[in-house]
Amino acid sequence: MTGLLEITNLTKTYGSGEQAVQAVRNISLTADGGEFIAVIGPSGSGKTTLLAMVGGLLTPTDGKITVSGRDIARLSSSQLAEFRRQSIGYVFQANNLLPYLTARENLLVMRAIGAGRGASKERADQLLNELGLEKRANAAATELSGGERQRVAIARALMNDPELVLVDEPTASLDSSRGKQVVELLIEETKARNKLAIMVTHDLDMAVKADRIFEMRDGVLSEHTG
Repeated sequence: MTGLLEITNLTKTYGSGEQAVQAVRNISLTADGGEFIAVIGPSGSGKTTLLAMVGGLLTPTDGKITVSGRDIARLSSSQLAEFRRQSIGYVFQANNLLPYLTARENLLVMRAIGAGRGASKERADQLLNELGLEKRANAAATELSGGERQRVAIARALMNDPELVLVDEPTASLDSSRGKQVVELLIEETKARNKLAIMVTHDLDMAVKADRIFEMRDGVLSEHTG
């Protein structure tokens, strides 16, 4: 089976000798567009390290990550930067919005950094409308509620029409009702656009909404089959 994302024998080791720590251990995974995958596990289990390697932010110690047939470990630094701009959308726990820009301006930052593939004012307005933020488009990020800020972060992650959407603990700062809304919006948006989304979460109630659930413990990934 081949897919949009293929991970083969992926390992990440920090340090060397007796001080070496294996954060990710020999992981293999294949996934395709239209899938929403959840990765659960305790703090320090390697979830965020895995996400960072898939997004090209960390270099694996060993193994291979292929996105749409491209081995990202073989990309030059400039090609890797281009890969992140064009192919990856990030939704972070802290949302990382620029506080004194409006919701719309936070999306248009993607155009300013060369994200391309239609990162236009029209696309920004379309995404804000789809996520129920049309009346908040001109509000500064500091004026938005926690749920609204996360919805803006989702819209921003989709601005560059990415192949992969990587989501790191998107509901950690939200109550259960808002968290459920954010995850449902993520699922709806990524499936409507045939994206592959991988969400790292500690919250099993949110993870059960995914198509597939994986658990990480001590750097080892295993799929829940029941």
